[in-house]
Amino acid sequence: MTTHRVRRGAAIALAVLLATCSPADRPDEAGQSPSLASLALYVNPRDYDFSANPALLGRILSDPHGYFRFINIPFSQRVCGIFADRMAGLSSERARSFELNLHGDAHVEQYAVTDLGRGLTDFDDASQGPPFLDLMRFAVSLRLASRLNGWDAGTEEELVRTFLDGYRSALADPGDRAPEPAVAARLRSMFSRDTAAYLAWVDAQMGALPPEEERNVRGALASFAVVMAEEHDGIDPSYFTPVGLGSLDLGVGSALDTKYLVRLRGSTDDPRDDDVLEIKRVRDLAGIDCIRTKDDDPFRVLLSQARVSYEPFRWLGYVRIGEANFWTHGWVQNYAEMDVDQTFRTPDELAEVAYDAGIQLGVGHPKLAAAPFGQALRRQTIEHLDAYPGEIERVSRDLAAEVLEAWSRFVAEVQSAGTAGPGGS
Repeated sequence: MTTHRVRRGAAIALAVLLATCSPADRPDEAGQSPSLASLALYVNPRDYDFSANPALLGRILSDPHGYFRFINIPFSQRVCGIFADRMAGLSSERARSFELNLHGDAHVEQYAVTDLGRGLTDFDDASQGPPFLDLMRFAVSLRLASRLNGWDAGTEEELVRTFLDGYRSALADPGDRAPEPAVAARLRSMFSRDTAAYLAWVDAQMGALPPEEERNVRGALASFAVVMAEEHDGIDPSYFTPVGLGSLDLGVGSALDTKYLVRLRGSTDDPRDDDVLEIKRVRDLAGIDCIRTKDDDPFRVLLSQARVSYEPFRWLGYVRIGEANFWTHGWVQNYAEMDVDQTFRTPDELAEVAYDAGIQLGVGHPKLAAAPFGQALRRQTIEHLDAYPGEIERVSRDLAAEVLEAWSRFVAEVQSAGTAGPGGS
């Protein structure tokens, strides 16, 4: 643990040092001034109010991967821009193969081990669009993770290749599955079965709500209960009676989104069989040009989760609260996400996760996206990869450098301003 704190402290010090130089004086790895393209990935901390969630700001400052998680929409738009000319030149027939099921925010720390299984979770930014969005995001995440662990450049490149190998393998054979990664087995062996402790922790995550807002959420839950009971045999609407309800501020990319956490009655009045439901506002993805569904349509989230996840969470659905759409999913008692600089003991452990995530995306991207012509869609996707060999590797390398530069600017701005954003201190 001490080693990681030292590494993160050193990373912040390096970022501040870089940011104190003029842009022309900041060398990249080749000794040249960095591209102004990194400005596309820079977000100004003054544009956000972190005063109510200082832990979020701390996570963003702690290392570049935390910042990377926070800027998913600018990052995705940057990737759209890189590939804009190619997409504009596609025929309508071939453009169809650029409308796959997207996770939307695929990175190492979205890979989780749960009571249901393992794989990429958290589909807030799911949509339909070009596969390179997910591929580029996960590849950059691997590069940042490798650097945070102090591994050499050769290891970084091998991690990206392993991820792409998994993706290609699943496109060729959608029945392909990866062995369980060693880190997944290790985390599962530490799972707790203390339901009382879990529910007490859930209660502690709930923030207070204004009375009117709580009434609106409860009203939406009443309608939701009727729909869920109709869709699931043997479930009574009373299962979804809220016995606890509050706001939720967990997460990094979604930490500033409106979210609610609900403790449900469950099958009986015995608190030991209570269930937990999260209600998340559907995020507007209007800033990402190259995806098909950009507004707050909850079905983009539900469809991608059902098609991309190995095992979707229970109670997938949606509700309308006020003038906004929200999507829902049940929690599980045990849920362990990867931590890029603390989970992995060796590069091989991360490589196993990378390969598994590649398999998951290779299976999920084309799944039902062009039924009954799934085989043709998978073949076209492979052809796209073959037409531009080494492109994912090269572009992800450049984007990782842009993320590091943008993060250093963010850290320097926070340090110089001494503020947590508007309203902060």
